Amino acid sequence: MPGLKIAALYSFPPGRFGLCGMGEETSHEILDFLKGEKIPSIKEILESFEGSLFYYKLIAKENKISNHFDEKVVRAYWIGNELLEKVRISKLKEMVAKNLKKSKLAEKLPENSRGHHSFHVLVAGPMKRDLIMTEGMKDLCKISWGKILKIEDRKMRIANLIVEYQPLFKEKKWFLGKPIKRKIFWFKSILPKLRVGDIVSFHWDLALEKLRKRDLENLKKYTQLSIEIANYLKK
Repeated sequence: MPGLKIAALYSFPPGRFGLCGMGEETSHEILDFLKGEKIPSIKEILESFEGSLFYYKLIAKENKISNHFDEKVVRAYWIGNELLEKVRISKLKEMVAKNLKKSKLAEKLPENSRGHHSFHVLVAGPMKRDLIMTEGMKDLCKISWGKILKIEDRKMRIANLIVEYQPLFKEKKWFLGKPIKRKIFWFKSILPKLRVGDIVSFHWDLALEKLRKRDLENLKKYTQLSIEIANYLKK
């Protein structure tokens, strides 16, 4: 899947709620792009999601990749892959301090910090200063994975999936809880074929991709790492 499409896919859910990017007014253009339409301004729209853009540029530069919308670069941020391991901690700290405007946090980041989306959710925090992220919102905002147990309203354009997933909780520390059932949305126009037993990624309760084994392993790995870093910083 091309990098621009991956970026559009994972940016669409928060964008449609006006939480990131240019706001709700561009969400229909992102959706049209995901449906296969040509949207000349799609790169400009996706670059308005400043939070993710800072990470794309950092990952690309540290891996000597000229295009920050390269497929592996974008997937490194949202799902996780080996490119994250090549980002020097000094450069991640620099980005957090300079671009995210969080210099005090940057000073405290441990050496094993990685520039993954879950790091942004659990450690760095939202770009909008006035946005207060509750525990439940952070669970919605992180990229989750779930096994499809049931498909409801299969004949509808927008169906429902019952998935088994691990919710994010915080007591004294952040942790992933025991698997539970959750109902999420399935836009068939952007994810055509699914069946019971498939494992999908989802963001703000919208199914996005059928995950390959390696991608699932990476998503779990970097999500758990970010949880550990968030807990370390709260000591």
